[in-house]
Amino acid sequence: MRPALTLDQVLKRGLTYRKLDWWTRRGWLRPVHAGGSGTSRVWPQPELQIADLMRRLTRAGLAPEAAAEAARACVEGQRLLVTIGPGLVLAIDTSLLSEAS
Repeated sequence: MRPALTLDQVLKRGLTYRKLDWWTRRGWLRPVHAGGSGTSRVWPQPELQIADLMRRLTRAGLAPEAAAEAARACVEGQRLLVTIGPGLVLAIDTSLLSEAS
């Protein structure tokens, strides 16, 4: 089981509020909204894990859309091999997901 993350931990690892907001607006991240417009987002643990893995994948060169698909599939336990393009398959080693970098 992966250790729990907080939003502050994810942000300290290099994700900015601006990027988090952009990924959310694109539908790649799915926070729970506590109320109407202007209220804070609530970040369930799986979404924080997806955001952190997306950050790492985009930093490694993946397009955000491909990173989102791969991260969600991995965190939700669907697949550890994700097709990211014609003839390209990404394998995710879950034993390394708890690393901070």
